Amino acid sequence: MRVVDTTTLTRALRRAPLFEALPEPVLATIASFTTVHRLTRGETLFWEHDQAAFLPVLLSGRLKLFRADADGREQVLHLVRAPASFAEAAVFGPGVFPATAQALDAGTVARVSAADLVALLHRRPEVAVAILTSFSVWMRRLVDLIDGLALRSVEERVAAYLWSACVRSGVANLRGASLRLEEPKHVVASLCGTAPEVLSRTFRKIEKQGVVRVEGPVVTVLDPEALARLAGSEALVS
Repeated sequence: MRVVDTTTLTRALRRAPLFEALPEPVLATIASFTTVHRLTRGETLFWEHDQAAFLPVLLSGRLKLFRADADGREQVLHLVRAPASFAEAAVFGPGVFPATAQALDAGTVARVSAADLVALLHRRPEVAVAILTSFSVWMRRLVDLIDGLALRSVEERVAAYLWSACVRSGVANLRGASLRLEEPKHVVASLCGTAPEVLSRTFRKIEKQGVVRVEGPVVTVLDPEALARLAGSEALVS
């Protein structure tokens, strides 16, 4: 656990969408019952079914939220990229985390005391409004995930992941632009709701269409318009 002065922590928390609109005094109060923890790569922040005693706010790095079956096979539900809060539904709902959170990179996470945050909701309604807004964002993400898995082909889901990566990298409309995959291929496969070997075959299929070229972790966009069409105008894998 790191000791961080309130001013520095308040500034860091405000970068997260959940807290960006809160008045300074309210955010300073939240910072007063928040601790900061450094994450190492591969470290588990919490396990599925752990008590949700804190609201996590990722300040730097990336985390994957996943569920695993009895054989250890993972389904990645979401990749959290800093700065962002997550697991609000667990903190303000059943009180247990519904998935496991594991660091993909070294990073920093703030842990906001759940009990103190709930108490603050009764005194400051603007905090409740911020929480509800965050709930709506996560609900949309869940709906998009279910929609993608149920209604779209593996090829379309993989194209959507690549298009989303292009958008984040700022090369979405640049023919011939290259980008490095942000996650290991087994994580990409899980995000796309498929197996690693199927992901490799899908990459080759899209390559044969002249849309992209995949060389290890590097993807070159040969035809951005075709990639966008294949991904779908509303398809963004986050």
